[in-house]
Amino acid sequence: MRPSKRTAIVEAVQRVIARDGVAGVTYETVAEESGLTKAGLVYHFATREDLLRGVQEHVAAIWEETMTALAGAPADQLTPQERLAAYVRTTPQSATRGDVLLLLETIGDPVTGAPISGVMNRWVPPIPGSPPLTDQQLRMVLAQLAADGLWLHEALIGTTVPADMRQYLTEQIAALIAQDR
Repeated sequence: MRPSKRTAIVEAVQRVIARDGVAGVTYETVAEESGLTKAGLVYHFATREDLLRGVQEHVAAIWEETMTALAGAPADQLTPQERLAAYVRTTPQSATRGDVLLLLETIGDPVTGAPISGVMNRWVPPIPGSPPLTDQQLRMVLAQLAADGLWLHEALIGTTVPADMRQYLTEQIAALIAQDR
């Protein structure tokens, strides 16, 4: 089955972001990358912000589907520990330079950044407001920060973590959540 034009456009935007950054996303660059006309792009995405939100929606849907499958249920049916464990196991596997650049550019915008913010709000428990933390709270905060760090590592450092090492580290991070002390 052929991917929809909308999906092809979103994937083209992702390639442009990975290559040229968010500033490189224009109707011209996306039209060239996707092989579509500017009019074809405008039909699916009326504004540049709509293009960026479309990519956010695409990435958010993939993360949500992956976490739901790993956890065996939607976020609203899980404990905070189960939600965070799914997040920890998903996040380090999905980082791309383009994802990082898109998030850095759009996460503060309440409209464009809403899809990813929504996923994060459903799956990642908020960090407690002030210390001291219980042992469980501390392990959960550290697990979240470690998973986020592993997610960013390759994009920021430019070196690849071998898949078996990434999996090992991910499981060690997830084990922090399950520890009973």
